[in-house]
Amino acid sequence: MDKNYIVKFAVESDLEGKMQTQVSQELLKVLSYAVEEAMRTGDLSIGTDHLLLGLLRHRDNDACRALEALGVDLADFKLSVESAIFRPDSIAFGHKDEVIFSRSARNTINLCIVEASIAESAKIIPVHLLLAISASASSASLSYLKAVGLDHSRIRAYLKENDLLKARIVKIKGSPEKNHPLNILTIMSSPDKICS
Repeated sequence: MDKNYIVKFAVESDLEGKMQTQVSQELLKVLSYAVEEAMRTGDLSIGTDHLLLGLLRHRDNDACRALEALGVDLADFKLSVESAIFRPDSIAFGHKDEVIFSRSARNTINLCIVEASIAESAKIIPVHLLLAISASASSASLSYLKAVGLDHSRIRAYLKENDLLKARIVKIKGSPEKNHPLNILTIMSSPDKICS
């Protein structure tokens, strides 16, 4: 993901002092997809539903596998959310710098951080985002989950039962930077940061 979006979010949300937990590369990818999903669906403001669409687009993560194991048809979930938020015109790629995190997205990401803390996870991972979405204020994503009989408690119980609440460190030989999760403070101090 373009680091600038995470930096922009951290500054807008005043997370500099709060976020000691590290963000996984996997979650950064999901957030990157959320930006693109907001633009694709015609919105300059990333909402909770765009975060969910980013999660579903990434697909190769424990959150999506958990949803499938709990009986969710991911394609149907995606179509349901898209039909609720889709606008006729997408946003041109040239306007990517204008995309912002809405209040609902900020609240959902704050809940995501709380979920990671509760789980005592060293990194914030996609399952924490799924839990945050399931505990967030009203959204098309939350409505769908409720319609298929899923709520925060049931999702959390499944993740806990299957030992999916904590980040797993996978060491990749010859790639030391992949072994270390990304800290929001590291991103903010990087020389290529742009805060707007």
